[in-house]
Amino acid sequence: MQKIKLGVIGVGHLGVKHAKIYSELSSKVGLVGVCDINPERLKEVALQFATPGFSNYQELFNKVDAVSICVPTKLHASIAKEFLLNGC
Repeated sequence: MQKIKLGVIGVGHLGVKHAKIYSELSSKVGLVGVCDINPERLKEVALQFATPGFSNYQELFNKVDAVSICVPTKLHASIAKEFLLNGC
């Protein structure tokens, strides 16, 4: 069975929990990257879970099968729409 490639958009309080769970399910899923606009937080979480860090979520297009969108609620729809339009 092929692993599901996952990304996490926003690695604040909730997003880091998603990244942790995905990293612990490594036999079933692959955490292919995390994204955040805060460079210090991004570096910290990317190192913690040994995954690439991206400052722009659009860099995850065509790299993931699914994403957790853990940013402020008002941004969920627009980010989700972009991923859906890019085949995710």
